[in-house]
Amino acid sequence: MTAEAFKENILPLNRKLLGFANHFMKDIDEAKDIVQEIYIKLWNMRNELDKYNNVEALAMRMTRNLCLDNIKLKKTVPLKGNIKEEKENTHLEKEQHEELNIVVKRVKKAINLLKEPQKSIIQLRDIEGYDYEEISQILNMNVNTVRVSLSRARKKVREIVTQKYYNHEPGTNKSSVREIL
Repeated sequence: MTAEAFKENILPLNRKLLGFANHFMKDIDEAKDIVQEIYIKLWNMRNELDKYNNVEALAMRMTRNLCLDNIKLKKTVPLKGNIKEEKENTHLEKEQHEELNIVVKRVKKAINLLKEPQKSIIQLRDIEGYDYEEISQILNMNVNTVRVSLSRARKKVREIVTQKYYNHEPGTNKSSVREIL
């Protein structure tokens, strides 16, 4: 791959890679460092990139793996989250905005309680907007496994949010959710 082709095909992935890295690292500076490292790795393997069907999926997988490696090195997982917030609609009342912000924060917390790969799958599908095939390539998983994991992740988020914040019982006992939290 030439330098010009690299600029045209790889550099535009910056926003996606940065958002994905920030999802894991919860620190924009660390996310930028990781994306920079991914670009260096991709540049060093530029002559081999033509062998891959989906270079974007490769870059996303590399980003995910490097983030997880860095988190393991720290031995802690940051709890603050960055989920795309809903755009403010001018017709909504102030109370509705506040309620929406509260719900978004609760969902963020619930997603952060998920274990891998459910956390990554829900991030890629529901927040980043990737389709199942792309997610399966990024995470190196079967498409059906991605679908099942996403369904279970969504169900777990619903259970956590409804039980913890609204004291409802959607089919499981409260003690099991308390153990998760």
